[in-house]
This record gives sequence, structure tokens and C-alpha cells, in this order.
Amino acid sequence: MPHFTCNFLSYVFNRAMNIDVIIPGVTASEAEKPQASHKPRWKYPVLYLLHGYCNDYSTWERYTSIERYAEERQIAVVTFSAENNMYMRLQDVKKGSPIPLLMEPDYEKLLMKEIPEFVTSMFPISKKPSDTYIAGLSMGGFGALCNGFRYPGRFRAVGAFSPLPTLRREDYRTNDHVPAQIRKYEPLLLIQKAMKRSDMPALYYSYGEKDFLYDIQEWFREKLDENGLDYTLEVLAEYGHEWPFWDMQVEKFLDWIPRTDPYAQCGKRQI
Repeated sequence: MPHFTCNFLSYVFNRAMNIDVIIPGVTASEAEKPQASHKPRWKYPVLYLLHGYCNDYSTWERYTSIERYAEERQIAVVTFSAENNMYMRLQDVKKGSPIPLLMEPDYEKLLMKEIPEFVTSMFPISKKPSDTYIAGLSMGGFGALCNGFRYPGRFRAVGAFSPLPTLRREDYRTNDHVPAQIRKYEPLLLIQKAMKRSDMPALYYSYGEKDFLYDIQEWFREKLDENGLDYTLEVLAEYGHEWPFWDMQVEKFLDWIPRTDPYAQCGKRQI
């Protein structure tokens, strides 16, 4: 499985940064065939996979089998670091925010513009929204929800594994008022707006009953149901906020995502 760590100058951050790109390649069984080739038959679908709080671009690859899952399912995976900054444009929320912020970089632009532009220009990765997916765990689950549904025409599906589903940590049950500076990042408001569109992405949502965010997950699930959203839910009693759960969920998500790309017709590969 070709696995690239790319260091490049980001025009969003005006500094060098690393991202990882996983691309399906020649497998051991295919290498023995006379017609073996590194030339891809078609451009690959892609999953932008977002890390959680205190993690970085490499954590998904070190704590899960994402590389093997991607190889078997013939899909590219892209990871990058958002530090602990929630995948938002921090200038929008720096004043009056309930979350302490020390920096003001535009992680939204990095995720939605620069990184897709870079990887689809440098690698055989599809630009089609129908071939593009976004998912994440915990803080990355929040990033997947808010960016996936603020730009519903950009993604075919969104995966949120044990996400933080609201920025209103203290008053989400007792106060329906959403402060102006975070309205554009509140997943529930974004989903309500996206539901009016024909190109709204499908949602896969999961969490464990031992998760320290369990109460807030239950509140979010109730709100999704109240709004009549058609989505896929998995709640597992024996899991908390932990890597064994997220490893399982990213594999299930890859098997669940609606795919129409040519590789999807080939089935799983032998590696």
C-alpha cells in the first residue's frame, strides 16, 4: 500500500506542514501476475479522515488498521493535523467564545480548499463529490459534522464516531439559544439547513454507552430524530471513548458508505 507523508508549503498557514496520503497499490497477489502495473485504472474515491483532541495526522494510522481497510476497499485516505482547533475558522469564534482559543488559523479553508486541491492535483484522487467522504472521531467527529453539512454538495457521506456534537457544552439541554459566533459551526443547525437540499450527504453516527460524552450523544440523537433525519446509528454498550471502538467503526463506515465508483464494483482485494 503506497503511503506518502507529504511536506509542502501551505498557502493557508504560510508555513510548511505535513499530511499523509494512503493510495491503493499493487498487492502481493497482483504482483505475481504478468499484467501487473502501478498505473491506476481510474481515479480513486477518497476519505478525509479527521483526528481527535490531542492527536495529529498520524494517529489514525498508528492506532487502527485504516491502511489495510483502505487497501481492501480500494479507496484513498487523507489525514492532516488540526492541532486542537476544532476544524474551524478560528477568527469567527475568537471573541466571546466559551472555548479558550490561542490561535486564529483558518482550518476550515485548509480542509475544504487547500488539502483537496493539493491531493487531487498530485495523486490519482477523484474530485467528484460522489467519490468524496469525510469522517472523524471525537473532535474530528465534530469537524466532520460541521464541515460535511455546511458544504453538503461536497461530500457523499459523513461519519461521526463519538463526536462532540455541539459547542454548547454547558447549556445544550436548557438553552436553545446558540451564540452568534458559533451558529455557523453548530452541527444540528447545519443539518437542519442541509435537509432542505437534494444533495445532503448521508450520515453514519456511532458512540458507546460507556463514553464520557454519552449524555450529550443521547441528546443529539434525540434531536436528529425530532427533525426526522434519515441516518444510520450504531450504539454499543461495551465501549467508551476509545480506539478499539473507533478502529471498528471506521471499518464499518467504509463498508457502509454509498459508492458508485468503478472500484466499488470490484469488491474487496486480496492483499
